[in-house]
Amino acid sequence: MPCEARSASSMIVQPIQTVQCLSPDHEAKWDAFVDSHPLGLVYHLSAWKRVLEEAFPHISGRFLALRKNGSESIAAGLPVYRVRSWLLGNRIVSIPFASFCNPLVSNDSQLERLLSEVIEEYHRDGNDKLEIRMTDSSGRLSYPPLSRLARYKHNFLPLGDDPDELFAGFSKTSICQRVNKAKRAGVVIEEVEDEKGLRVCHSILAQLRQRISLPAIPFAFFAAMKRHLWPEHMMAYLALQNGKPVACHLVLKYKDLWISEYSASADSATSGVNQLIYWDSIRRAIAAGAKSFSFGRTSATNVGLLSYKRRWNTIEEDVTEHVLTRKGAADATAAEILGRREMQFFKVMLRKCPLTLNRIIGEYCYRHMG
Repeated sequence: MPCEARSASSMIVQPIQTVQCLSPDHEAKWDAFVDSHPLGLVYHLSAWKRVLEEAFPHISGRFLALRKNGSESIAAGLPVYRVRSWLLGNRIVSIPFASFCNPLVSNDSQLERLLSEVIEEYHRDGNDKLEIRMTDSSGRLSYPPLSRLARYKHNFLPLGDDPDELFAGFSKTSICQRVNKAKRAGVVIEEVEDEKGLRVCHSILAQLRQRISLPAIPFAFFAAMKRHLWPEHMMAYLALQNGKPVACHLVLKYKDLWISEYSASADSATSGVNQLIYWDSIRRAIAAGAKSFSFGRTSATNVGLLSYKRRWNTIEEDVTEHVLTRKGAADATAAEILGRREMQFFKVMLRKCPLTLNRIIGEYCYRHMG
């Protein structure tokens, strides 16, 4: 992506503002802006950009900053990534692999100024799709040329200061009783401290994804997160039953928010292990001074998982995608590309093939995702 600065000739307010593509030596200034912005998340940081570009060579990013002329301070910003794929089309996305995010703006005029820059690039470079992701936290900002899709939900839990009071608000049968059952079974939670432990977490997650007919996430993604986010912004935990790892939980943390990024349990895990490893992470978040715990995003059609997350007494909001798709471009899902019968066969193959093959398929699939 070329880094250019253009004057905002269409702006009617003063002082005139310009959109600039920040150079790498200004990333510390960008991170300071993210830290000060109320919508700033770990996904906005330059470290997340390094994670994505290192793990996925088909993804490249930059930071657009809105500044007053003659000023070095950043008034608003938008991370923009180009995702290249001959299979799914070339896309501009903000932000790839983020569970939820928002443009770092304070009002509609700032959003319009940033988006006009991105839309110009979208048309100029012949991209197939532009996708800007937002949540209800953005104040429902909108921009007319983009269509709004609400395909996901975000569930989060305000923490407070008293773990016992928080625990009492959870579902008694689905959460509390199962946490206590896992404790009585002797399940203990340990913090992962090295790459070996992270590989164990990845193995448990890969096995779960195979059971639910999904390709494994490449370990390169986890390794890059460890290199660039650990331990300041990333933690991982293992649940041990009779000394054997039976569940994992990878958490991202930034400011006063902890985010459940990935979790999984083994077939052999006793009932309640998932609930216990989440509750242990929540308790750690409270002890660290966090004010909110995110359960990540969920497809609006996944009624079962949404129901489970609601039993933690969470608050729910829409995760929206504001999109622009080139006329004639294939804005297709995997099911649409393969066809219904072929997709069913693909899912069965993912579930029944050797785990090594599932991981190879995952490596290929994730070369097109973002």
